[in-house]
Amino acid sequence: MPFTPAQDAAIHARNRELLVSAAAGSGKTRVLIERIYDLLAVDGLSIDRLLVVTFTHAAAAEMRERL
Repeated sequence: MPFTPAQDAAIHARNRELLVSAAAGSGKTRVLIERIYDLLAVDGLSIDRLLVVTFTHAAAAEMRERL
């Protein structure tokens, strides 16, 4: 499934902090995972430079699994 324009903008935004906030089931975790992948693989950023926060144990577990 392709990303929406807003999701794509969140994935590719650079040089600033980013808050991804949306309704349940809207793809937040997918966007965050894609953004992390893009920062690591494309931009060459070290994982040690990232702080990624979720608000539920379920979302955190899903992110760990996907990463």
